[in-house]
Amino acid sequence: MTRIGEIIETSSVSLVAESEKLNQPPPLGSLCEVQVSDACTIYAVVAFGRTGGLDPGRRAVRRGTSEASDEAVYRQHPELARVLRTEFVAVLAGWTDGRRMWQRLPAQPPPLHYSIHACTHETLRRFSDQLMYFRLLLNMPGELSGDQLLAAHIAEAYRVRGEDQIWLERAGKEVAGLLKNDHERLMSVLLAIEP
Repeated sequence: MTRIGEIIETSSVSLVAESEKLNQPPPLGSLCEVQVSDACTIYAVVAFGRTGGLDPGRRAVRRGTSEASDEAVYRQHPELARVLRTEFVAVLAGWTDGRRMWQRLPAQPPPLHYSIHACTHETLRRFSDQLMYFRLLLNMPGELSGDQLLAAHIAEAYRVRGEDQIWLERAGKEVAGLLKNDHERLMSVLLAIEP
């Protein structure tokens, strides 16, 4: 498993993690996991990422010039790696008790300072074989609307599943069932996941 961050805030519905690498949060919509114990793993979907200063009260200031921009700024100012951080929010989507995978909120949130890992392709395939967690993603409050979060997740899962067209059609039908009374939201998701 690839460690992608450490949990710095946690709740019953989501977690905030500091990314292992500056300016490199995991992909929006990707599935990640927290190994809580030998028998319990919690799964979450990346819902938001941001990079900023360590002190939330102070915004980063422009460092680039006409002579040095983009990556050159980081070479000229190596201290940036110590005063900036990349965080991401992941919404809880399920868990396993070692025998069965559940697509609902766990009874307890993951502990602070635990590692969060990118899920393997096989884990994502197993988790996304059932689509009951789509409702959780659609209704999750946050910086990103539930529609766009679900669309980002479906697009990422489709990519990881090797562009499995049958799965994408099944996912589209599930979304259509969930949003059958809200045509505008339904079209927002369907247009966003069209390959």
